Amino acid sequence: MMKQLFCAIALAATLGVGAANAAEMKAMGPHASLPCDTCHAGGKFVAPAKETCLQCHQSYEAVAKRTEKMTPNPHSSHRGEPNCTNCHSMHAKPRFECNDCHTFDIKMKGE
Repeated sequence: MMKQLFCAIALAATLGVGAANAAEMKAMGPHASLPCDTCHAGGKFVAPAKETCLQCHQSYEAVAKRTEKMTPNPHSSHRGEPNCTNCHSMHAKPRFECNDCHTFDIKMKGE
């Protein structure tokens, strides 16, 4: 009986901390005004799939058109169409994945 009670208390504490952390995780930049479920459907707080991003951002080709004056164009890559979250994060600093192998002088918004 004590073991079951202890497990129930531990589970409740863990769920409470998880919910508190999710509530504190605010989006930044232009996405800050969006409700969480815009990107995190069903209350699953994991990185959204590229298809989720493209529901608002139209297509990878449309995103590449918006960044076509950048050299190189980070959305027209020899790597095809990688997941948006490889570089972009709405909750932390962005990370320019191309510079894992290259040394491009490109600054992302939020860096």
